[in-house]
Amino acid sequence: MRLPLKTAWRCEVTVGGLLVRAEHATTPTQALIWMRVSVWTLLSGFEAEDRARTYRWLDHGQWEAVIRLRAGEPYAYTVRAGMAVIGWSARPVFLLPSAGPHRPYCHSRLPSPLHIPRKKT
Repeated sequence: MRLPLKTAWRCEVTVGGLLVRAEHATTPTQALIWMRVSVWTLLSGFEAEDRARTYRWLDHGQWEAVIRLRAGEPYAYTVRAGMAVIGWSARPVFLLPSAGPHRPYCHSRLPSPLHIPRKKT
């Protein structure tokens, strides 16, 4: 018996092209909320021009994100913070059913690269 695949949205934050954090959302609206909260958290560190652009996006510009995510398209938002380029993205993905009865496998159960313990030398 083939189970239907469920759609989720993978949300990521990258700094300089490196993945810093990844989460999943079950709806496009949850994905956008995750992006907004994450952007808002780092807003004070943005360059002045990007900070102004981000305030505009937070006020009314995220409607493009809502439309794209609901249409099943990916969406990304990028800013500069000092020398770093920070990017937020969300894209639809399919969740694979798990072998257990509880819930499908989800990548958010994996540790963030920032939380992997380093070996002491």
